[in-house]
Amino acid sequence: MTGSSGAVKWDVIVAGAGPGGTATAIPLAKAGVRVLVLERDEFPRFHIGESLLPSAEQLVTKLGIKPDPNVFLYKRGAQFVCEETGRRQSFDFSGALPGPQRYAWQVDRARFDTILRDRAVDVGADVRHGIQVLDVECQEDRVRVRTNHGDQIARYFVDATGLDRLLARQLGSSRSFDRFGKAAIFTHFSGLGEAARAEFSPGNDIRIVIIPDGWLWAIPLTQDRLSVGLVSRLSGLRPARLDEYLETSLLFTRLLEGTTRGATKMIGNFSFENTASSGARYTCVGDSACFIDPIFSSGVSLAIARGLAVAEPLAAALEAGTEADPRLMTSVEESMKRGYDTFEALVYRFVDHLIFGAPEEGRLRAGVTSVLAGDVFRKDNDFQDILLQSRRHSIRTSAESNRQASALRSRQES
Repeated sequence: MTGSSGAVKWDVIVAGAGPGGTATAIPLAKAGVRVLVLERDEFPRFHIGESLLPSAEQLVTKLGIKPDPNVFLYKRGAQFVCEETGRRQSFDFSGALPGPQRYAWQVDRARFDTILRDRAVDVGADVRHGIQVLDVECQEDRVRVRTNHGDQIARYFVDATGLDRLLARQLGSSRSFDRFGKAAIFTHFSGLGEAARAEFSPGNDIRIVIIPDGWLWAIPLTQDRLSVGLVSRLSGLRPARLDEYLETSLLFTRLLEGTTRGATKMIGNFSFENTASSGARYTCVGDSACFIDPIFSSGVSLAIARGLAVAEPLAAALEAGTEADPRLMTSVEESMKRGYDTFEALVYRFVDHLIFGAPEEGRLRAGVTSVLAGDVFRKDNDFQDILLQSRRHSIRTSAESNRQASALRSRQES
């Protein structure tokens, strides 16, 4: 398309001020790029995705965030529980292969996202709230971004709209993952009792409770609060489903005794990938690029990793005037694919063999722990290699099954 009238005021417009958007905006602004971040919601605002992985250490090392103990709660690892069978398996991040820091954090997302937003402003990004991006038009020499407050024009556009996945919907490029979580119901409880706090201490590990059609989370937060949610792999999830389980669970009955419950919320449209997550003058970061069933808390860490990965070649391309190249993000896509594929394979195969059946010690145990820690871009993890090979086999098997089913339908119709 040919260019249209209007001055190009911004180098980059980022839609969304969550972790993916700010992880992109912060290094760009520090490099002198003119960055406009448009956020639909006012901050602070409630959001799930409260359990981080050790790979999120880039918050400190790359983004310059100083963890506030009123927001960041130390997290030692994760514990998986099946109440029906009594099985438990705990993973301490200190047992991972050498790599990132040996711990993570549980965070209050309302304040966590605000800290990241403020950091983006401090380094020079222009962040505006209450502005929703409605449509994006990538032209030959610019990007026109239509919002509820008029048009903005930039040289490049970054979609960080999360599960709203603005560009995937606009381009029709969203592909759902089969057999993954489809929706979640969640709430917060305040006034966590002494016994419950002692049960989580000293590691403050997230609890992942396995149920037949999905899983539940219990995430301790600062100020004696607990985040609780249920993810279902079945369609037609009702808010009452969370209540039904909490009322019959010995674990949650014990943890929630004497607490006060907050509002219950629900979100859907889980587990998808954007098959056109980069192109001429645009890219996607965070959940708008790929959202995998969040059982392993991978979302925020992958969003930060992709945001940082996008910022480096984009800053260089803006300097060289080559930002319109549709292949600009090819190396980013290839690098991130290893992380996405690893977590996708882990979700497919995790329960019996990979988690509850994990060895108690040795390099394979360390490899499992490293994947759970979000250290998924390395090339020396034997367990990760096995996992990725099993994924490729599953894809080939699924493709062959689809071909056989198609051939059978053809014979039946002839």
